[in-house]
Amino acid sequence: MKPSEARRTLRMLWWLQLAVAILPVWLLPADVYDLGEHVHTASFVFFALALCLLFLNNRPFHRFKHAVIAVGAARNTPNEDAAWQHLMHLRLQALWFACLPAWAATLAKILGMEMPVVVLLAITTPVLFWLYRTPKQLAS
Repeated sequence: MKPSEARRTLRMLWWLQLAVAILPVWLLPADVYDLGEHVHTASFVFFALALCLLFLNNRPFHRFKHAVIAVGAARNTPNEDAAWQHLMHLRLQALWFACLPAWAATLAKILGMEMPVVVLLAITTPVLFWLYRTPKQLAS
């Protein structure tokens, strides 16, 4: 696999998985369940717990970072194809972990929690996805 083909595949998969992460936030209905007077307390607790999901990204990001380094080291060698495949596999796994805050935002929306909770959690996923982009140094 040529680096340009690998980067194009990674780019398409990145956008597809971002859509899978974010679309439920916008498509599913709001306020399906009414929390009543406890909505403020529940929103705060849910937001704090959902932010803890960010720590689940530490190990996948560490693996992704080392895979990027391995691809850079394997450039123009017989191991380059295997390194690109390994990078694609690890990034796919890591992006699933990056989807968790957006899915928590979807749950918060369904439960009728406050909109700042939903918006902040939904914005967190594209920020995490940005961390998993393919570096331009691997482009040539």
